[in-house]
Amino acid sequence: MRKIPLFLAAMMTLSMAACMTGCGGDDSTADSLTAELETATGTATTMTSLTTAPATTSATASETTESSTSSAATSSTAALSSAVQQMTEAVSQAAQNPTPAAQPETPADIPTISTTGGTNRIENNIIVANSGTDHPRAVEQFCGNYNSDERYAKLVSSYAAAVGSNVHTWLMVPPTSQAFYQPDDIAMINGSQQTHFDKMCEFLTGVTPVPVIDAIAPHKNEPIYSRTDYHWQPLGAYYAASQFAAKAGVPFAALSTYEKKTADGYLGAFYRVNKIAELAKYPEPFTYYKPADNGSLVCTYYDTKFQNGVKSGLFFEGGAITYCVFVGKDNCILEVDTQTQNDRVLVIFKDSFGNALVPFLTQSFSKIYLCDIRYFDINAVSFIKNVGATDLLFAVCTTNAMATHNLNYIEQNMKK
Repeated sequence: MRKIPLFLAAMMTLSMAACMTGCGGDDSTADSLTAELETATGTATTMTSLTTAPATTSATASETTESSTSSAATSSTAALSSAVQQMTEAVSQAAQNPTPAAQPETPADIPTISTTGGTNRIENNIIVANSGTDHPRAVEQFCGNYNSDERYAKLVSSYAAAVGSNVHTWLMVPPTSQAFYQPDDIAMINGSQQTHFDKMCEFLTGVTPVPVIDAIAPHKNEPIYSRTDYHWQPLGAYYAASQFAAKAGVPFAALSTYEKKTADGYLGAFYRVNKIAELAKYPEPFTYYKPADNGSLVCTYYDTKFQNGVKSGLFFEGGAITYCVFVGKDNCILEVDTQTQNDRVLVIFKDSFGNALVPFLTQSFSKIYLCDIRYFDINAVSFIKNVGATDLLFAVCTTNAMATHNLNYIEQNMKK
């Protein structure tokens, strides 16, 4: 039996309660509905249990006086008011303490990488760590901005207020590789990424933060970030997605259930754009994971006005495999219909880091919308409401969350 969201179950139960009270239901009806409310808020009960509450009466019409009917209605109303209060408290408690998802596994075939040795330098404004070894790593410098921390947090909070309490708003700030591979002999600029995430959290209202640095850090000796590119490797996105799923209280598939695909000889943007020549001698494997439900996903790619939809796959595997294997491009709105039967609809506002999250969430949400903050030409709040979102996730990496022009996009997207 398909389950319904907590808030929808509660609203439907309340509607039934109002009808029964108006028809003269007695205290046993109120007690039954109170139990239904507690069940709906505690376990997202199925429609079957919601529709079998007995509509009993205490007496026939000929035996019931106007006084006793009034008294029963008053008693029912009081009981229902108490139930509503209990429901509100239960939903609030569930949001603060969601059912944890299974801890993410680290399969035995995950390789261990070396992160030490060699020398470190800055070249073309990029940190080059472990130079002179067979595993040189390019790392983007991070320069935090405390004013941007506050502005971003308040913008996300304004979205939460605008879409209303029926949509749970989440803030994940994917870290760049600097959070894990900053050499000790090269000074950080204006604070760590964790410090800036913590500062953002101080200004959040109506938004649940999803801290992922601590979830990823134990795996720094695994290939969680590219050595030759700005982005995380899919394995890093997997650990971040697992943290979000745990917070959101949705199922999360074990990595062993995915089809593992590896392309060798990968050289990313640090080589192609930043011209770090040393990387050319030591390309890296790029490993990505295709979910078990990949064949049943219905992916529709719309333009940035949410028009002209075209069906395609979730992965773009023609030609050389790069980070663009996910989604293929940023300037689109992607709709993913899954076979997950939980009526949870997730809207993600992201930069390119968010693309790698989607394959790990198709077995967690019934529908996913992926929207890039930089390429969005309709009103964001109306879009979120119109697609029936239950969850809104912001997933913009730390560096892009610091950039004024990206914050301008987020603000402007509310006004289009």
